[in-house]
Amino acid sequence: MSFPPSPGSRKDLMLKSNLRTVLGYGCGIVFYELIFIWIYPSIAKSAALNTLLKSLPQGWVNLVGYQSGVTNVSDFLAGEFYGLIYIIIMAIFTVVTATKLVAHMVDNGSLAYLLATPVARGNIARTQAALLGLGILFIGALSTLGGLLGVHLFLHDTHLNPLHFIELNVVGALLFLVIGGYSFIFSCLAKDERTALRASVILTLAFYLLNTVAKLSHMFSWLNHVTIFAAFNAQNLIHGSGDFSAIASGLAGASIACFAIAIVGFRKRQMSL
Repeated sequence: MSFPPSPGSRKDLMLKSNLRTVLGYGCGIVFYELIFIWIYPSIAKSAALNTLLKSLPQGWVNLVGYQSGVTNVSDFLAGEFYGLIYIIIMAIFTVVTATKLVAHMVDNGSLAYLLATPVARGNIARTQAALLGLGILFIGALSTLGGLLGVHLFLHDTHLNPLHFIELNVVGALLFLVIGGYSFIFSCLAKDERTALRASVILTLAFYLLNTVAKLSHMFSWLNHVTIFAAFNAQNLIHGSGDFSAIASGLAGASIACFAIAIVGFRKRQMSL
């Protein structure tokens, strides 16, 4: 005769599954980062990329993230890796994980086992939020260490400012804490997993598209005031020309507010499990 897993064993399984996911995405992001660092010397020997950039309209140059051209590995990483690949990987991890941590568990009934324990709803929500937040920060730390180590191993004359590179990664992690925060709100409040995932994806894509349009022309620069991706200007951050303290403080405050709203909403939500 078989018995359903205890709440404790389900929690252990959830923690192990989340750890595997974080490690998988973390290793993936470092792998791609090292590839870009490894191929940079061949790019540096050719003037083709800079020639191409000079032939493009300024709006398109802004769009691909090469406002300063490509004169060193910092420019290359900011444009090629942090301008797109990093955003895609982190966005997928953040949205999917936020949805799985609550909405998915409501749908498959596993949350009922956690709610059957003496642990308060607020503590459950805070634990899930902490798992998401720590996962984002851990991947951000891996990206930082992977980049610094990769540049040291593969390149000699780097022109990479470690402090600015760390600031770039801090802002990136904080940006995705905000995305994780509003995705966690949807996960805690939506009626089912599909609705939560759809809302998170649509809002994230909307923010990204608004940021893309804002880069194309000064006519649309006002859109930077309504998209969180405007805070993550990789070229400005890698060159130390962005207001790091203000950006980091704003993103940190927004992420805390989002997670607080999600936790309060989860505590007050009526659920039939």
